[in-house]
Amino acid sequence: MTDNKPAYTVRLEEADGIIRYFTSFNGGDGIQQEIEVNRETYLALEDCRLEEKRQANEFERHRERLELSEAQLAARTFLPPMPMEEAVVQAVDMQAALATLTDTQRRRFLLYHEHGLSYEKIAQAENRIKSTIVESIVAASEKLKNYFDSDPYKRGSE
Repeated sequence: MTDNKPAYTVRLEEADGIIRYFTSFNGGDGIQQEIEVNRETYLALEDCRLEEKRQANEFERHRERLELSEAQLAARTFLPPMPMEEAVVQAVDMQAALATLTDTQRRRFLLYHEHGLSYEKIAQAENRIKSTIVESIVAASEKLKNYFDSDPYKRGSE
């Protein structure tokens, strides 16, 4: 998409209640030409023009993001990037919190929250019923919430 000039244009003209459809393009000799086309051809060319415009817009949106620096991307996010030390503290705190769970709770919690498996998939893999999995994950979530609520200094972000 190096050339922003369209290969053709379409237009309609109405006179005395009669609508006529036209397309303009450069001929092989480089001379601008215009011909009258039927309604179906006009609509097909207009659809193609709009699709080309949509694709060009999508390309521009993606290109813009690729050309942004890390600082520009960070400035556009809702949350500023976390300093490395704080990220490490949060990771250590989360590991400590996860250690308070039983092995079964930890496994199910991570399968659900980290790996995105559904309750049904976890139940199927463990040959259990869905409600058992839900109860286990809810209990694990409560334990983790209580762990972090009990001591604000355990939370890496505070």
